[in-house]
Amino acid sequence: MTQFSLGVNNCFAVKRWPEPDVWAKIVRNELGLDVVQHSLDLVDLDTSTDELLDQAKDVRLACDHNGLFIDSTFTGLAAYSSNLLLAPSAPARARALAWFKRAIQFTAALGARGTGGHVGAYSVTDFRIPTRQSELENLLEESLTELAHFAREQGLDYLLVENLATAREPSTMKGITRLLSEGDDAHVPIQLCLDVGHQCVYGSSGDERDPYSWLEKMSPVAPVIQLQQSDAEGDHHWPFTESANALGRIDAHRVLDAISRSGAEEVSLILEIIPSFEANDDDVLADMVASAEYWRRALAD
Repeated sequence: MTQFSLGVNNCFAVKRWPEPDVWAKIVRNELGLDVVQHSLDLVDLDTSTDELLDQAKDVRLACDHNGLFIDSTFTGLAAYSSNLLLAPSAPARARALAWFKRAIQFTAALGARGTGGHVGAYSVTDFRIPTRQSELENLLEESLTELAHFAREQGLDYLLVENLATAREPSTMKGITRLLSEGDDAHVPIQLCLDVGHQCVYGSSGDERDPYSWLEKMSPVAPVIQLQQSDAEGDHHWPFTESANALGRIDAHRVLDAISRSGAEEVSLILEIIPSFEANDDDVLADMVASAEYWRRALAD
């Protein structure tokens, strides 16, 4: 039987509640959750090592004071705006590799199990040249291997690669599987963070476009599954409110059943709801509370 834990990616707090003490109290007291995936949008990685460690200390203390477990750290919207490890230029890829190493250092200082997320996106030009696409894919695998080694040295348990929502990113079961690894004494495993709202890739069909097929086939290699309400047409990151549930295709009971059928042993279910910056702050909080309650009821059932 699959063991589930329910938590939240604190990306909902970006620009609204960036103070660790504030978002930690919201997660614990308002949402009633005790597991956090910490968004790297809330971290300044481009700073001194001492300042980076101070940021980690502040987050860790806030979570300790509020009885929160930090499951992992994860790339946010800022990183998602970059090509990262698949950037066209070698200097840009080198900077992305260094950025991920800083993320690993920060994650280790937090005492979290792993980090990862969006690892790269091809430019249109590179994607449309098969030899160039293959070259960059090989370089991506080499970079992930280097990061897996560094993560082992830093004491992490795993790295995460996310399935994304466009064909120029890792977005198919075959493409994702190629990037995963079991790890060894010198490297942490590279595993999947499965987002149930990213099966909307233009031109995809069949199992690739079905979040429940993804859950049945890929959950055993996905220790983290991100939850958002969405439909087949876009990566919306809607909350699980009554109105959004009427529009979306993500049903909690179907999700839990699919994961259970997959044979996965242990899964962290992480709400990843991204409100618009112009949304009313009180409405955002109400949507987060409703979403946590929706999944709590489903797990109780």
